Amino acid sequence: MEFRENLSLQIRTRDLKKIYRNTVLYNFCLAGNSLLLFLTIMGAHMQLPAWLQVAGRMHPLLLHFPIVLLTLSVVWETTVQAKGNPLYYRTGNALLLATAVSAAAVAVMGLFLSNEGGYDEINLFRHKWSGITTSLLAFGWYAFRERIRQSKISGILVAVGSLASVTLAGHFGATLTHGENYLLAPIASEKQKPLVPLEDALVFQDLVRPILQEKCMSCHNAAKSKGDLNMETEASLLKGGKNGVLWDSTAAQFGRMMQRIHLPISEKEHMPPKGKPQLTEKEVSILFHWIKSGANFHQKIVDMPDTDTLRMLATEHFKPQEEDQYSFSAADESTIQQLNNDYRVVHPLALHSPALAVDFYGVAAFKSEYLQELKGIKEQVVHLNLNKMPVQDADAKTIAMFTNLRKLNLSGTQITGATLGELKQLQALRQLSLSGTSVKAANLEALGELPNLSGLYLWNTGVSEQEFADLQARLPGVRLESGFYGKDVVAKLNAPIIEGDEQVFSSSTKVRLKNYIKGAVVRYTLDGTTPDSLHSPVSSGDSITIDKTCLLTAKTFLPGWISSDVATRDFYKTGFLPDSIWLKFPPNPQYKGRGPKRW
Repeated sequence: MEFRENLSLQIRTRDLKKIYRNTVLYNFCLAGNSLLLFLTIMGAHMQLPAWLQVAGRMHPLLLHFPIVLLTLSVVWETTVQAKGNPLYYRTGNALLLATAVSAAAVAVMGLFLSNEGGYDEINLFRHKWSGITTSLLAFGWYAFRERIRQSKISGILVAVGSLASVTLAGHFGATLTHGENYLLAPIASEKQKPLVPLEDALVFQDLVRPILQEKCMSCHNAAKSKGDLNMETEASLLKGGKNGVLWDSTAAQFGRMMQRIHLPISEKEHMPPKGKPQLTEKEVSILFHWIKSGANFHQKIVDMPDTDTLRMLATEHFKPQEEDQYSFSAADESTIQQLNNDYRVVHPLALHSPALAVDFYGVAAFKSEYLQELKGIKEQVVHLNLNKMPVQDADAKTIAMFTNLRKLNLSGTQITGATLGELKQLQALRQLSLSGTSVKAANLEALGELPNLSGLYLWNTGVSEQEFADLQARLPGVRLESGFYGKDVVAKLNAPIIEGDEQVFSSSTKVRLKNYIKGAVVRYTLDGTTPDSLHSPVSSGDSITIDKTCLLTAKTFLPGWISSDVATRDFYKTGFLPDSIWLKFPPNPQYKGRGPKRW
């Protein structure tokens, strides 16, 4: 009897401890989720001590626990049917409670980590709220587990909702950490990498950028700009990060980026960090020689000297473009001669080649009929240059008859993009230039039907910088050239040019102030003071009349740019005119002049 009472007491004591432990963990979950909501609302005003920053950095270390536990809970609650078995309830309760506790803890750590900054605001918002939703669902599932278990549909709905929220949280978290399309990047890059011939390859775009994209941009992108450094665009590369610019040709090892690359891998500031894919010796050499040569973003490889180290490194990556083998016969020589005139030149692409190139000149003289007159040689035309000609959308149908075109230049034309779909017949087209036109990003999707298109030039078009990245994703096999946006770069304007030769005048003189930056204004003063951007007179481009002795100072201004240096010139108005001049001391006969000048 005494043994049974002791055993019963031990069981009750164990049950009380278990109930107490579960109550503490439940209260922890309740407090954790309340803290989540509070920190989310007041996050902008949150100042974290160093020890909480350490806790925040444990978020990537522990985030896998709630994912695994939630998955086990879903499997247990939706598949195990032993509803009358106490083991079912005890195991299920333990899994749900562990899931709720770990989800709340990891979500709070994530909020602490987000306070450090350097993340894309949109993806951070999505990741934050999907994580909070997961924590709240896990807590609610445990708190109302008995009611949910009474309805199979309720259990399935909660399970599906929990899996969906944790999947979204993981997806947005991976995007923040590793960038867009991290999962499929290894196979996508092989499939989508455009084949660029050596003759067209650019040093930065085709040689340097792939290295940065593979080894650096997982931590330095628009979504996760570690150290406030984004390496995705030319402008952001030139801007640098919170520690300054990336390269400097006057600094040791040419600047901060190369200094960190050359640090021992055990050093904290070594880049890429330990555990990440490291740069090969060849990749380090490419970056070093590119910076050493001036870090030119638009230089072609073939424009570099044959003995240049960077060109020799680049040659290993690209093959010379093989000569095209044309199946069509050459056009009649007399036909070519008849088509040539003062505004249109038709000529062979190479000696003894049947392929022809056509160039148009004279904007005022151009007519659409001039294109239609080329119908007799439509098979032989492989290069068509219509740069700055008044070509209309309706002419696209005529251009489409040149089915063997390899290069088409429509830069500066009046093409709007509405009829670009007509060009899908140009299955051999490799390069298309639409720079300086009003085409929009939506118009360019039709070009995805051109299987051999490898280069598309879109400088100064209606395609915005944001649309450009999306367009590149939709045309993966095409190298897009958008030019330099420079919105993140604050550059200094050039000083204005002062035109006017007569610095000494008798009555008055005319002076013009010029600058070559679109939208910039030139302000000036005639009393020697430095012009300001608000009150000083503006030069409208017309001549300024100066009728007195003065010091002209001028300066160029443009919002978003650093104002230029001051340009100055002295002007003198003559007063009394001398009737004669003599020298007090005789001149050296060796330097005899032509006598006095008479006014």
